[in-house]
Amino acid sequence: MSFFMLIYRAMHEIFFINSVEHFSYIGIFFFAVFSGYLMPIPEEIILLIVGYMISTGFIHFIPSMLVVIAAFIIGDNILFRLTVKNNKHVTKFIHEVLSLKVISKNKALFERHINLTIFLSRFIPFLRFVGPVFAGYVKAKEKTFTFFNTLAIVIYTPFLLWVGYFFNSYFNEISSEIIKARHIGVIFLWIIVGLIITRIVDYSFRKTV
Repeated sequence: MSFFMLIYRAMHEIFFINSVEHFSYIGIFFFAVFSGYLMPIPEEIILLIVGYMISTGFIHFIPSMLVVIAAFIIGDNILFRLTVKNNKHVTKFIHEVLSLKVISKNKALFERHINLTIFLSRFIPFLRFVGPVFAGYVKAKEKTFTFFNTLAIVIYTPFLLWVGYFFNSYFNEISSEIIKARHIGVIFLWIIVGLIITRIVDYSFRKTV
């Protein structure tokens, strides 16, 4: 192996290690708390990436899961409170939720069964804001929202982390020769797949509106 190749590999490994070191639990928290709101990255993609990073051994499952759950709860509760107060910064979210065909046609039904609505809406792909915004719009009790939303998050989060974790095992089987580049490659792959799925879901959903 040439001297320049050795230098290249050394620099590549240093860059990769430094990148991983910066992928801290604090970083995970901020990505998770703002995903789907201020950041145009769906929370599902964040969870898949974190699950993948857990499988590589750079972060651990329990603290990662707790950090993500806490971030989701905090983010959702902030949006819920802003909606209850009819804050101007959530006007866009309120309009989007109320303009959804399934919401506009069944608003009374969803409001009557607000507990179930809060819980199930948390599982709608790429529409994280639906539950907090609708619950805030109809002035649901904060304790009710927090309980059922948290319950859904506690079920939902570990599952998608496991999916991301499982993908790494499968990826290792089909790409055993790609060692150093696979980590960055999988992250970009999830982002690309997520953006494609987001477009498909958004297009299909808007056709029903």
